[in-house]
Amino acid sequence: MCSQRHNMQIRTRSGGHDYEGLSYVAKVPYVVLDLMNLREIKLIIKNRIAWVQAGATIGELYYKISEKSNTLAFPAGVCPTVGTGGHFSGGGYGFLMRKYGLAADNVIDAHIIDVKGNLLMKL
Repeated sequence: MCSQRHNMQIRTRSGGHDYEGLSYVAKVPYVVLDLMNLREIKLIIKNRIAWVQAGATIGELYYKISEKSNTLAFPAGVCPTVGTGGHFSGGGYGFLMRKYGLAADNVIDAHIIDVKGNLLMKL
């Protein structure tokens, strides 16, 4: 078995953009792992739960919630094109955080799944 060292880095983009632009820069060759096709959003209004894939944007999440409810919301950011995966894992600052906390404070479960669909971790 041949083992080669390389300086390749992986950058992950969860469907939108990032404020710092770190998904698109590196000092060495890099690959962008784009999650934009993983954008399904399932709402269970009676339980006040949303299952959101990492590639969905917060704008898409807001829109889905507004389609189903006039009274529910989610305390996330102000830029609708930011991907939920990156936004939530970075804390999720937004206008509602003083009253309801960060977006990450409202995440009650997460699943990590590999490329073959195997569940690797359930938080």
